[in-house]
Amino acid sequence: MQNEFPAKQKWGQLKMQTEYFQGRDGYIWWHGVVEDRKDPMFLGRCRVRILGWHTADKTELPTDHLPWAHALMPITSASQIGVGQAPVGPIEGTWVMGYYRDGELAQEPVMVGTLHGVPERYAKKDTGFYDSRLDTPDKDRQGMSDKGKSLSGGTPATMTAFPFPPKNIETVSGGEVKITEYTDAERRSQSFLPGLAANSWEQFQNPRNINVPTTSVYARGEDDDSTKVNTTGIIAFKNRNRLATNITTAFKPNAELQSRIPADEWDSLNNASQDITKISQPPSPYGAKYPFNHVYESESGHLIEIDDTPSKERLHWYHRSGTFTEFHPKGIRTDRTMGHHYNIVTGNEETYIRGAEKKAISLDSIQNIGGKAEFVSGKDMKIMSEAGNLTVDAGTGITTISGNQVFIDAKNVLTLKGVQIVRDDDSAVDEVKGDYGLKTQGKTEISAGSLKMGTPGRLDINAFGGKAETIGGSSEETIANTDVALGSVNAKLIKAMLGKIVFETIDAVATGGIELNQGPGGTAGQIAIAQLGDITISTTTGPGGITMEAVLGPVTITTPTSAEFSGALGTVVGSDQTPATDIKGVSINLAGSSEPALLGKAFADLFKDHTHPSPNGPTGPLSPSFASKLLKTMSKKVFLGG
Repeated sequence: MQNEFPAKQKWGQLKMQTEYFQGRDGYIWWHGVVEDRKDPMFLGRCRVRILGWHTADKTELPTDHLPWAHALMPITSASQIGVGQAPVGPIEGTWVMGYYRDGELAQEPVMVGTLHGVPERYAKKDTGFYDSRLDTPDKDRQGMSDKGKSLSGGTPATMTAFPFPPKNIETVSGGEVKITEYTDAERRSQSFLPGLAANSWEQFQNPRNINVPTTSVYARGEDDDSTKVNTTGIIAFKNRNRLATNITTAFKPNAELQSRIPADEWDSLNNASQDITKISQPPSPYGAKYPFNHVYESESGHLIEIDDTPSKERLHWYHRSGTFTEFHPKGIRTDRTMGHHYNIVTGNEETYIRGAEKKAISLDSIQNIGGKAEFVSGKDMKIMSEAGNLTVDAGTGITTISGNQVFIDAKNVLTLKGVQIVRDDDSAVDEVKGDYGLKTQGKTEISAGSLKMGTPGRLDINAFGGKAETIGGSSEETIANTDVALGSVNAKLIKAMLGKIVFETIDAVATGGIELNQGPGGTAGQIAIAQLGDITISTTTGPGGITMEAVLGPVTITTPTSAEFSGALGTVVGSDQTPATDIKGVSINLAGSSEPALLGKAFADLFKDHTHPSPNGPTGPLSPSFASKLLKTMSKKVFLGG
């Protein structure tokens, strides 16, 4: 220690200025083992137990009494604040070589390099020149002053405070990788020996192996019999955990389409590629030969390789979690991220692929594009959702699906939603192989230049509200009534459960009128209302004529002018059950008569009582009193022909 021998130090400084100043009289070289690298000044210094200068008994010379050795950095390191390489290479147990810059005082050692070797013995507790991490550290070593003195009040150190390769790595789909670390007891044990199971991780890095070179197994290469790099360690882990996922590109259309589309189009759809593409991580191309593989291997399990082995040239950058990037001998690049992967580009990103691109995503895929997006395919393009929904949304823009033939294949329900649905076609035909239903919760409007509805089966129209038809032209309805063979004699039946049925024409002068015809044009019978309101009831072929019947009330014919009854037999017949038939009018003319009809009862009464006065023999003329009464027996309304 610098403060242990002040008198000797003062003498030594004076002597350095004369005899031993930086090699003036030669250097004093040494080599030893690093026991502590936690430099309180953060200069990369290490406490080194030096052969021939320090005892191996740590009870006589504890680790914290060893002098701090500076690291001699290469000329490629500036060794300035913020510039240069960090001088933190050696670890506990590293053999280093250097010189004393203060000569025989041996208080200012300088490390100039490290020494590889083949450990022959396991470390012993409290024994120097071994890996000090296997000792039970003094709790006071956990804190030190800026002079390197121990501070009390610390906590006992464990092996978990030192970097160590992982015990196991577990891939979690869609999440962070799960890393299992060795316990303190496992790290202290001497179970990390050659000959372990092939799937163990203990062969990653193991500075406590004996009779094995300290040079990395990946640098020693395949020619070293002690190397099991292909069956254990990183390479074995990569080969055992290669990703292999199948991508199914099959597309099967609805079989019901086959009968409704051209045969060549159906073949194109039905015979779409059924290939199952396999995506897999290629095996590691590791085939290093010593001494061509330049390797950096860290304590926690990181690995960097620059492999110049002929025909096996590689670059390999590996993280202890299993994440890695590897360049294969012929330029193949393999990237694998065991957790999440973030790629942030503040400028443009341009990718050109001369081959195929294949992606297999186990969970969601989200792309948020601030500008426009274009997807152009030189051949087929398929967008499929095997179990979920598929949404194409243009927001406030226009969504266009264009093609020579466009098939919308809905195996269950096809829903069209829009304020207005427009068919922009010169002509179109909608064909439905099975049933078709049209349901609207509001009103439905159908507008066409002309509209034709046809069905070989039954047509049902149900309106539980009102029904209104407005027809600009004429309307014609022909009912074949093929069901007459089944007993349906009603070709058309109109029922009004409540209210009346009205047939009305507006034009009462030129074109109006209503006709009910039996036979073409009423050849068998007709009820007609003419333009001016004239009503005609006629029968041409009916043997029963025309019958008007009122079961409970009278049959009334009212006219302000005249009522005319005409027939081939000239007969008016009343009902047998009717006591009397009344014919009323201002005047009744029968066959154009000009003589009044005789009132029978009035005449009979007058005839019974009349007299003929005769003073002289035979009856004389009618009495004048009866002559005036005779006029009252003549009808003033009914006139009979002569």
